[in-house]
Amino acid sequence: MTNPFFITGIIPEPYFCDREKETQQLVRVIENKAHILLTSARRMGKTQLIYHLYEQPAIKMAYHTFYVDIFPTTSLHEMVLFLSKEIYSKIVPKGKKALKFFLNTIKSLTGSLGYDPVTGTPSFDVKLGDIQNPELTLQEIFAYLEAADKPCIFSIDEFQQITHYPEKNVEALLRTYIQRMNNCLFIFAGSNRHILENMFNSSARPFYNSTEQFHLERISKEVYTDFAIQRIHDEDKAITPEAVSLAYDMFEGHTYYVHHILHNAFANANPQKTMEEEDIRKALDEILETRGRSFANTMNKLNFKQKETLVAIAKEGKARGVTSVAFVKKHALKSASSVQYAITTLLEDQLLTYEDDGKQKIYSVADRFFGYWLVKNY
Repeated sequence: MTNPFFITGIIPEPYFCDREKETQQLVRVIENKAHILLTSARRMGKTQLIYHLYEQPAIKMAYHTFYVDIFPTTSLHEMVLFLSKEIYSKIVPKGKKALKFFLNTIKSLTGSLGYDPVTGTPSFDVKLGDIQNPELTLQEIFAYLEAADKPCIFSIDEFQQITHYPEKNVEALLRTYIQRMNNCLFIFAGSNRHILENMFNSSARPFYNSTEQFHLERISKEVYTDFAIQRIHDEDKAITPEAVSLAYDMFEGHTYYVHHILHNAFANANPQKTMEEEDIRKALDEILETRGRSFANTMNKLNFKQKETLVAIAKEGKARGVTSVAFVKKHALKSASSVQYAITTLLEDQLLTYEDDGKQKIYSVADRFFGYWLVKNY
């Protein structure tokens, strides 16, 4: 029996929910040789969609595909390390000829590559300190992609991270190389829609007007409900539409969280009993209990003002007018200025996120499970 709700790794085709229209659109853009900007809220399934795109026959057979998430990076050095490591990991399985081509092209790293004592093949043990000239290595990476034996697609997730690098010319540097390339298309993806759209829509920025843009919305409740019921039925279990609806509504259709709840509910389900709403609530309680220590440790690192601001926003769910007198008074906060200061830090630490409705910022806890834990414990 297979749990049909995958929460780690790449989701196999039979268990991938919908996104048919989006997949077709992305394939069409790639076939027309255009770069892509793909944005979505966190945990909406953007990464899985990219991997799903890579598995489409028109893409899988015709392109070399690469994916890297640069969210953990804080400098151009680290980004270059991540890019080169991804290419290396995809090239090694292709054999000695492909590996030799890599080593002959990325010459600035060749001297830092080690060798496996058993197989005698090079192993990627390059350290940050080995990247003495990141601009040179980056130039070599793009030269490699341009000279590859098949067209390439390179997805760079959380691309907005480059705006935080200490090097001030990263956007211009990348754009200079990319606009000269004919053999590689790029998918720039990320969850900070505001920053990314500014990067690609402002005439003052290097990447202005250089991509086809897509924003990934939530899968409709009707489609997701039908999918969940059918997948569970295929595994000889059953669930009520109301239970799926509850899981969907709890997280406003954020695919990862809905999948996670149903994953746990399915794992604990009695095959002789139809899963109901109570099973969904129990699954949430189990997740919050499992992650409770980690959430508590996160709270212990915050000062009092940050804690009370975070809890207030969690209790609102979607918090508007956070510096208004009404909000401050309702949650017994110290002052509007203390709230604003706390929010700045909480955003930097990725504990809060926000969306902009054109009039004001609407804040919420970035990790939806953490938000539920805060409401339950505070």
